[in-house]
Amino acid sequence: MFSKVYFLDIQTFSGNFKLFENILIKEIRIQEKFKEKDIIGVKIHFGEKGNRAYIKPVYANWFCDFLKRRGYKPFLTDTNTLYKGMRSNSVDHLYNAFFNGFSYFPIIIADGLRGESYVKVERELEILKEFYIGADIFYSDGLLFLTHFKGHELTGFGGTIKNMGMGCAAKRGKLVMHSNLTPHVDRNRCKGCFKCLKWCNVNAIENVDGLANIDKKKCVGCGLCLEVCDYKAINIDWEIESSLMQRKMAEYAKITVEKKPSIFINFVIDISPVCDCYPYNKSPIAKDVGILFSSDPVALDRASYDLVCERTGYDPFKKTHPSIDSLIQLEHAEKIGLGTNEYELVQIT
Repeated sequence: MFSKVYFLDIQTFSGNFKLFENILIKEIRIQEKFKEKDIIGVKIHFGEKGNRAYIKPVYANWFCDFLKRRGYKPFLTDTNTLYKGMRSNSVDHLYNAFFNGFSYFPIIIADGLRGESYVKVERELEILKEFYIGADIFYSDGLLFLTHFKGHELTGFGGTIKNMGMGCAAKRGKLVMHSNLTPHVDRNRCKGCFKCLKWCNVNAIENVDGLANIDKKKCVGCGLCLEVCDYKAINIDWEIESSLMQRKMAEYAKITVEKKPSIFINFVIDISPVCDCYPYNKSPIAKDVGILFSSDPVALDRASYDLVCERTGYDPFKKTHPSIDSLIQLEHAEKIGLGTNEYELVQIT
């Protein structure tokens, strides 16, 4: 069975928000998903302070205002991170969101002050049996996912499945997904700059004889050190470890929206090579494509990926992250019943 994905080309959109409204009402039929006065979590990534590629507040404001006008009660939300930065606790996270321009609608960091607020869900899937979901996401009446579709240093690309799985998990859940990631230092490449040490949030990296060394007992597998190393001296076994993390992430995504009405939207613009979690962003790896809507997160991510590759003429995610098979997340998500890779692309004009 094919799932419908509604595609608004970046040239067609040109700031016409009425097109968003038409898609949500006439195509997605939001009125059949949410009930009046439902409390709706609008899941978004607020971007790290200094980053410029994240979804801009003007979009988040429009969607929240639309929900409010329809009689719902929207709030913007995300969960705290494992790594050091401006989003590892709710106080800094909120300051960061305000600094980046998200200040017009209520913001709730869903897993509490330091990630301690979660709901444990027991559900046996292929890999995992226990899931730890940010409490305020779990208790919302419905969810609307606004996702920046981009490259990602651990999963090849990061789309709606990542926003659902990793983005809605409390810190304890993030630890579960990252637990198999065990970075190691190539001492022949390491220059002893210790940039990685400065970024490690759990003090797992130390100076051993003038070179970096990772204490695997302390490491939480967040993967930040892989990106900040300027000399490619830190690596993991991509074939095994990234694959397993992607499958865990897909299972978390399924549990997050199971029995909860949800809508999924990908912004395939400002396609940066890595996550919005860094206080900077490098040049885009592909040209802007547009904005896609669907009730099926798997079909949405697959269509977004296909459009980027089609318009670029090659796979920019594979070129940027050659060691990662980013389609594993889509294959496993379909296998566990989250959605389908088969889609009908409906272009909105």
